[in-house]
Order: sequence, then C-alpha cells, then structure tokens
Amino acid sequence: MFSAETLAGLSQKLDQVVQGFSLMLPELLVMGLLVLGIFAELFIHGKSEKFSSSWRYFISLIGLLFVLALAFQRLQNGLHGFASFALFWITPASNAINLLILALGFLILLLSQITEKKISIEEQIGFFSILSGSLLTGISNHWLSLFLSIELMSLGTYLLAGIRKDSEGARAALPYVLFGMATSAIFLYGVSFLYGLSGTMSFSNPAFTRIFSSADPLFVGISLGLISCALLFKMSWAPLHPWSPDVLETLSAPWMAWISIAPKIAVSWLGIRLIHFIPTDISLYVAALAILTLLIGNLGALNQKHTKRLLAYSSIAHGGFMAMIWLSPAKEATEALLFYGLTYGISTILVFFLAENSEENAAEGTDDLNFWKGLSKSQPIKSLLLFMGFIALIGLPPAGTFLAKITYFSLLWESMQARDSIATITLLSVAIFSTAISVYYYLKIPFYIYFKKSEVDQAIKTEKNMWIFGLIAIGIILCLIAPNEIFNFWNL
Repeated sequence: MFSAETLAGLSQKLDQVVQGFSLMLPELLVMGLLVLGIFAELFIHGKSEKFSSSWRYFISLIGLLFVLALAFQRLQNGLHGFASFALFWITPASNAINLLILALGFLILLLSQITEKKISIEEQIGFFSILSGSLLTGISNHWLSLFLSIELMSLGTYLLAGIRKDSEGARAALPYVLFGMATSAIFLYGVSFLYGLSGTMSFSNPAFTRIFSSADPLFVGISLGLISCALLFKMSWAPLHPWSPDVLETLSAPWMAWISIAPKIAVSWLGIRLIHFIPTDISLYVAALAILTLLIGNLGALNQKHTKRLLAYSSIAHGGFMAMIWLSPAKEATEALLFYGLTYGISTILVFFLAENSEENAAEGTDDLNFWKGLSKSQPIKSLLLFMGFIALIGLPPAGTFLAKITYFSLLWESMQARDSIATITLLSVAIFSTAISVYYYLKIPFYIYFKKSEVDQAIKTEKNMWIFGLIAIGIILCLIAPNEIFNFWNL
C-alpha cells in the first residue's frame, strides 16, 4: 500500500506535469486529433474509399477549425509562460508562428478536399504528425522536448515518403528513413555533450549560456555541430539535402507542399530562439550555411527537366533564405519570418497544387516539362494563375513575396553594417545573385506554356476549381498592398 506521503508527493508531481497545459491547448488538441483519427479508423475501415476519405476530411477540418480559433484567441490575449516543468515555453512570438503553421495546414487540407483528392489513413496520420511536431518545436524549451518534437515531425515525413509502394517510392524513402534514424542518434550524442558541459538541458537556463565562456570551445563546437547536422538533414538544408528531391518528387501536391513549408518555418523560428541564447558570434557559420544552401538549391534547379524536381530544389533554396534571418535581432527576425512564411507558404501551395496537374497532359504519367507546351491554349485561367505563382516564388511585384524578400535584404544589409563582416557581405551578394538565377528556372514553365507549341492539338478543357486558386492569388497580391495589417495582426 502507498503511504499518504507518497500519494501526496505523486499528486504534487502530476500537478507540475500538467502545469501550464492551459497555455498550450492548441498543441495538445492537435495531438488529440492525431489519436482521434486513428480510433475513428476502427469505424470507417472497410467502407468505400470515398466514404472513408470524406470522414477523414470532416474530422480533420472541423478539428483544425476549432484549434485555429483557440490559437487565434491565445495570440490576441498575449498568453505566455512555461508549461510542464518548463519543458515548453509559450511566448507571443511562438503563438504567432504556430497560428501561421496551423492556418497553412488547414488551407492545404481544405484545398485537397475541394480538388477531390483522396486522403488515406496513412496520409492523415503523417499530416498530423508533422503538424504536431512543428507546433511543439516552436514552443520547446528543453533538449528532450525538442528531440521528441523533431522526431514526431520526422515520423510524419517518413510515413508520407513511404506511401508509394513502387520502386521509385522505395528508392526515395529507404535512404531517407535510414539516414534520418542515424541523424537522430547524432542529435542525441550532441545533446549529451551539451548536458555534460552545462549540467542543464534547458535553453533558458543561464548555465547553458555560461558554457560558451567557461567550457572548452572545442567540445562546445563539437556538440553544436552534431546537433546542427541532425537538424540540417531533417530540414533539407545543404550540405545534407540530397534526400529532398528524390522524396518530394514521389509525393502528391498536398504533402509535397506541406513538407516544404511547416518544418522549415518551425526550425527557422527555433534558430531565432536558440541563436540569441548563444553569446558568441556565429555569424560566419550561419552565413556559410545560407550561402551553401542558396547556391545548391538555385544552381541545382537550373538543369532540371521534371517539374517536381525543379520545385524540390527551389524549396531547398527558400530554406537558405529562411536561414538568413538568424543574423538579425530577434523581434525584427520574427516579424520578417512570419511575413515571409505566410507569403512563401501560400505561394508554394498555389504552385504545387497547379503544377501537379501537368500529369494530365502526359501520355505515360510523367511530369516532364515538355507537357506544359501550349497549355495557355487549352487552360488559360490555370496558366495565368500558375504564372502568378511563379512570379510570387521569384519575389517580384505584384506578389507579397516581393516585400518579404525586400525585408530580408534590408535586415541583412543592417546586419552587414553592424558586423562589417566579409561573410555577411558575401551572403548578401549571393542572395541577390541567386534571386536573379531563380528568374530563369521559375519562368521556364511559363515559357513552355505561352511560347512553346504543343505537338498535338489541344482542345479547350473545363477548368475545375480555379476559383479557389484565384482567391489564393488575390491573397498573395493583398500581402503587398496591405502589409501593415498583416504585421499588426501578429500582435508581437
């Protein structure tokens, strides 16, 4: 039998575990939706594919709508504080980041249902795993909670990457899963180094900051390097990016877009938080990471002859842009990341959904660029919207991404003046150069659409669901016309 003192102590410990859970209700409910989706499968399994898919969308969209309302309320009320032994740290900035990720996830699911894409139980679990991991990454304040959050996010990508059972799907998924498991071990090894040096696993603990002045710089560098390698691989940042094009080209548009958006925003925000706990200047390493990722992403996209691989390499390049923001002050960096994440996210969704339909023109189901020839004759509205999407990904007016990139360049310019560093100057030059390169490969598909003649006669097709993509395009333009309303909305 348990003594009264033991029971009282247990009750106190349980109170500490759930302390602050009211601050992270959106994140907890998303994990609840993940569990609910699994249990709901007990009742819809064996039904027709259409019936099962409809119920999965119903559960997911209704649940996410409720979670969005709670996240919006949390943002407006400015709730903040620690939760569960300070494993999680909820701040106004993390509230804004997580609301953005939730909104983009809801948009992807809504578009998938409108465009009549079926959703399997594996896809539903993969989607919510990535969403849960991204949200928890945004509020993690402890190496243990961060590791579990990153792994939850990775499990979702493993599941989505392994859905295709053909040889191409296996070829892409197997190396990714194996190397992903290896980098998880590398991450834990780096964390063990940091814990041994500092005696704490909390980011906000002063002991974590003190190790940069008291511990051996070699061991500090090794531990941070091991952790960084794991994060770079999972987020497809160079030089640990090779898995990304192979995996993304095997996915359907919703999951290709989702993997390209949510983890990058979450880890970019994580970088903003972590870097400002590090008192030493690491701008050289950040600049080198961003330069390498920008060059590999943009130069790798130049000679691609398949639509999805081209977009996969462009996704790597945008990851380099997001890493640039780590050189700026925390508040300005967070505001810039929110605006860039919003405009880049909806632009990516627009292009990826429209670009997947290139397979309609393919005799053998490929996505070769030649199948875009003459699309403007048969599908003029889709062609125009796709052109708008590529303009947005380049960062040209009238798209809101133009202002997002200008903001990034302005902050980088200020950082360059403050540090007077060769690395920062080089990064700014490479960022401008890579943007110029992106004009060539992003406009390659519009060139095929408007200036290449199809070898076969193409009849005018009925363009279904273009209204929803038109609304997204209008939203991208409104981001440029009314940016102040967006910046004020975040309430930072």
